[in-house]
Amino acid sequence: MSELPIGSGSTGTSIGDARWELVQRILASRHFQKAPQLREILLYLCRRALENGPITISEHEIGCNVLGRRPDFNSSEDNIVRVQVRHLRKKLEEYFATDGLEEPLILVVPKGTYVPHFEPLGSHSVRQTSAHPDNGHAELPSPAPITAAPRSASASHLWAVVALLSLLSVGLAITAFVFWRQTEAGTASTSRESGSPAGDALWSKVFAPGQEVTIVASDTCFVMLQDILDLDIPLSDYLSGAYPLKWISSVQDRRLREALQLISLRRYTSLGDMSVAQKVLEMGHRYNRAPKIRYARYLDAREFKTGNFVLIGSRRGIPWLQLFEPQLNFSLEERRESRRYYFHNKSPRPGEQVSYGITSDGKPTPESYADIALLPNLGGTGYVLLLSGITMEMTEAAGELVTSPEFSSALSKMLHSKTGAPPASCIEILLQANTVPGTTRASKIIGYRILAPQKPDPSS
Repeated sequence: MSELPIGSGSTGTSIGDARWELVQRILASRHFQKAPQLREILLYLCRRALENGPITISEHEIGCNVLGRRPDFNSSEDNIVRVQVRHLRKKLEEYFATDGLEEPLILVVPKGTYVPHFEPLGSHSVRQTSAHPDNGHAELPSPAPITAAPRSASASHLWAVVALLSLLSVGLAITAFVFWRQTEAGTASTSRESGSPAGDALWSKVFAPGQEVTIVASDTCFVMLQDILDLDIPLSDYLSGAYPLKWISSVQDRRLREALQLISLRRYTSLGDMSVAQKVLEMGHRYNRAPKIRYARYLDAREFKTGNFVLIGSRRGIPWLQLFEPQLNFSLEERRESRRYYFHNKSPRPGEQVSYGITSDGKPTPESYADIALLPNLGGTGYVLLLSGITMEMTEAAGELVTSPEFSSALSKMLHSKTGAPPASCIEILLQANTVPGTTRASKIIGYRILAPQKPDPSS
């Protein structure tokens, strides 16, 4: 029944409608053959959208009209709709990654809504994050368009790059897993012997009683896609549901496109990130806490309203960091001419530089940098710790600093820097280090800012 097109009596769909024909191909595909409930949900959502134009579709409506729930169905107590639509989104990604690679349209159900969107291929533009947000709220920065085109290398060269990066990613994943298994057993015993630090200026906030703590590992595959395609994808596009299909679909070489799609479906993070995560876990054990580790791709913006978070990596691998960028003084930016990333100092103080990480002609400096920030979560109910390095090595250096025994006293002095004023609770620190392949040495704090906690935006 679901495969039959809507007849001439329908107001918004017809057999000749390319969008409706796409829906029929999706419903008939092997991906939905053994998922009748997902087929019915997709059919219902598309009929509503195509027949009724701009609309909103509620969980209650789907639960009652598709899933057979009673009129008194309460979606806050029964999450069946959210679970099934999450499965639907994955099925759609699988279809467009395989059977639907050559489709002229992409069908997505963006996160945060149940209204399907139909997006054409071949004319997508990349939007770059605004470098100078001037408001104090935790909201998505306004993006500026840049050209969405692969780098000027040949397809064969890009294919070789993809293959190499894929092998490196697999190696990193295996190495991280082995490292994790080898150190996991020793962590608990070492931490129990250490005891709980008293009055630690940072970790007593992160591991405050009653707060759930989440360690967020970076999406290395997301970094790889941006590097290969020479893109800087903002959080708004990461959340759209069309990611990564609308970027990959613009690649002309089929083999390269398939390789990029394969990378996009993997869940890799770096060994450096796992090393920092391990140190944070050890700190958690000292406070008799067991933080969770989450992959950046599977978070939702609403989750940052409650609980505490440790984000390991820059916005290139953890786009969620863009939620907090408006509050930071040191923002990660790219110099397009040299494709080099650096930290921009929004409000330089006497003796400070405007840029850290590149010279005036765009070349990298001998030193590299990382930004460390402790900020309120989006709801003002807890804290978010950001460890953001220009490179993986600098992120690891930031993690080593904040988990070192000496850091607490240094942080306390900075938080009490204003004589007679109560100690501050939010701070941003710029870290400098000399880098050698695979590691850093001689790291030091070269600047910091006391941050005024932002009031949560009730509309967010």
